[in-house]
This record gives sequence, C-alpha cells and structure tokens, in this order.
Amino acid sequence: MTMRFKPPELQSFNWIFNASPCFPICASKVNIITDPKQFYDTLYERFRRAKRRVSIASLYIGTGELENKLIRATIDNVMKVEKLSFNILLDYQRGTRGKINSKTLFEQFSRGLNNKCSLALYQTPRLQGNWSKALPSRYNEIVGLQHMKLYISDDTVILSGANCSNDYFQKRQDRYIEIDDSDLADFYCELIDEVTKFSMNEHNDYSHTLPKEVMIKSLNNNVNDLINKWREQQNTKLSLQNADEKDTWIFPLIQMGEFGIKQDEHVTCSILKTAPRGGYIRLATGYFNLTETYSKTLLQLCKSNISLLMAHPNANGFMGAAGPAGGIPHAYSLIAREFWQQVIEYNQKSRVQMLEYERPGWTFHAKGLWYYPAGNDVPWLTVVGSANLGERSVKRDLEAQAAIFTSSPDLQRRLHDECARLHSYASECSCNLQGRQVPLWVQATVGLFRTYF
Repeated sequence: MTMRFKPPELQSFNWIFNASPCFPICASKVNIITDPKQFYDTLYERFRRAKRRVSIASLYIGTGELENKLIRATIDNVMKVEKLSFNILLDYQRGTRGKINSKTLFEQFSRGLNNKCSLALYQTPRLQGNWSKALPSRYNEIVGLQHMKLYISDDTVILSGANCSNDYFQKRQDRYIEIDDSDLADFYCELIDEVTKFSMNEHNDYSHTLPKEVMIKSLNNNVNDLINKWREQQNTKLSLQNADEKDTWIFPLIQMGEFGIKQDEHVTCSILKTAPRGGYIRLATGYFNLTETYSKTLLQLCKSNISLLMAHPNANGFMGAAGPAGGIPHAYSLIAREFWQQVIEYNQKSRVQMLEYERPGWTFHAKGLWYYPAGNDVPWLTVVGSANLGERSVKRDLEAQAAIFTSSPDLQRRLHDECARLHSYASECSCNLQGRQVPLWVQATVGLFRTYF
C-alpha cells in the first residue's frame, strides 16, 4: 500500500513517504514550547519524573546552577527508580573544554551508577590522532561537532536547536517542539545509540581506535539501516491502521555529511522545490551561511515567496567575544549581504525578503521552516531541529531534525503563533546590510574559511 497525504494542500509532498519513516500522531500530542525558561522547566519536570529512560543528545551541558540542578534531579530520580536509565551524548571537544566541563559535571553526580548512567563523547573523524591536540581549544571545534539536540524522557522527545546550558534557559531564543509518541522516541533513542557506539565512553573508544575510513563506512551503514528499518516498519504499521484517525505526520530527518548521510538536505531542498507558486515559506537560522545548493534552490528552483530570518549582529551569541570570535557577527552580515546581491542579480526582490531578529538583551538561535499553502494564513508544515541550513550543518556536523505536516487547525494555529512570535522582533534588513561596515580581516577570513561557519 502506497502511503499518501489526503488533504489537497499536502498531496504534492507525497514523495516524502519514500524519503523518511512516517510517524502519524494526533495533533494533541504536540506541545510547542516558546520560551527558554519554559523549555528548562519542561526538561526538569520530565527528567525528574521519568520512569524508564532519559536520553540526551546535545553539543554540551553547561556547568552553572541551573544545569547542576537539572542533572542532580535526574540522577536523584535514577537512584529512586529501579528501571530508569540516563544516557547522554555530547561532543568531545566542547564537552571537555576547560577544567570544569560537561564531563566533570556528569561524573560528579553519577559516581557509582555506571550501570544506569552513561556519558558518550563524539569526536569527528577529522580530528583523529594528532589533529585533536594540534589545534587550540575552541578552534578545534570548527572542524566538526555532535550538534544534534534531542531530549527524550520515556515516550516524549523534544526537538530543538538549544543546548542544555544556562544561556539557552534564559534569554537565548530558540525553538522547542515536544512530541509524545513512543515509536518516535524509540527512533531517536536508537539514533543516539548508533552514534554512541562510535564515541568515547567507559566501554569503548572506537573514535580513536577505528581507522577513519572504517568509522565513516560503519556509521553510514548503521544509520542508513536504522532509517530503512523504521521506514519499512512504519509503512507496514500504517497499512494496517486506520490512518484517517491521525491529523499530523512526523518525518525524522538526519544530516551527517561527514558520513555521507544527507537526508535532511535532500528533503529540505525538495520541500523548497515542491512548494508551489502562491505559497509562502518562512525560513529561520541563527547563523546565516547558505550552501551553494540551498542558494540555488531558493533563487532558481523555488516558486513560493520566501522570507529569511536571521540574527541581527546585536543578537548574535558571539557579539563582544574576545579575539577572532568577536568578528563572527560581522562575518554573517557579510555573507548575508553577498546573498542579497544574488537576489538582486536573479531579479528576485519581489519574492525574497531578508529579516533580522533584534530584541534587547536577547540572542537569537532559532532555526527551521514554516510552509503556508497558497490562500492559507497558517502553516501546514514545519521543519524543526538543530540544523542551520549552512555549510557546517550540511557538511561537517551531526544534525537531527523533523518535518511535521499537519491538517489540524489547532496545531496550524499554534505553529503560526510560534512563527509570528519570533517574527514580532524582526525587521527588514536588505538596505542595512549594504551599508554595514565589515573589517577587512573578517572579509579575508570569510573568503578562506567560509565552510567552517
């Protein structure tokens, strides 16, 4: 049985059933979190009440008071609940930076619980051997990272771009969508487990002992097998169930360019190409650095109207940073200005709009996509997760996203409210980009290292 969307507004997207496993649910199972504090409070409550599992994938865990409280509450729960396991996957370079770091925090609370708690630290194969030590701290992180942001408690999963860190719990705006579905939670847990197999932990150190080529081939095979297994399983289940009872469809999207897995990129490009004339696509990214493929797709192959929301330099997390990192906001402004020149060259000013998010005291890290079909003032599709549509997300980092299609008026309204809330702090910026001064050294750096942004 070939799976298909029944609503006419979605039928042009039926190809996605062949690209990813489908997890059909009711819209009431989707919780849209809009505020960083609410994100933290939700994590805290979910983790301290979990009965079977807590599984986290993040770039790192901070070491402040809020993070200590969260990890301590989770560990306390592990000690009380016999069958509860607690597993964390972080990036090695970021998770071990400094004397006090994610690794030392976890070890402080989890002593004596190795049978129920585990920490895995992924290291890109590009940093095997002496490269890991040759590059200075912080700068070795530009080579490639574990960048997935997944927060799983029993049968719920929160998809986000936010790290498990103090800044992201207070005034750093991101997106956070919580989905209550046991199968989807199982899928993402299994994905974390596959990456964990090739990461450093107390049981193995495959990331150092396996030859680079073997690690790349093995992880590619394992993740592709996982995707195919779940696609076949879900297709079989869908053919036996009454799909009419569901009004929302979740499609996980994985991007691990280092390992030849480009599912998220392919699906995102296909969404942009599929969206018809008269439709409206709103895109957001914390760090604007579109790949050549994304730029070409948006300017030459996409028919819908487009808006691109990014961080104003004042809302960039690197603004005011010491050393070369302080030039990063200028670098993104330069890249955005160059893209706008392409918009002009392709005569697309009437179809493409560029916006910047600026909110006093806040930084902007939200990313994703919302699709409004022609004649609709609410979105029927969103993409949410960790990827930034940029060079690093596509080619270097490990990313996890999901495409969420819905025919539910309630969920459509809630998605629109989320999108509108983000855009309430946005202003059109194409003219400002032209006059913004960029230091010469930043221009030279962007020319040499653009694929590392």
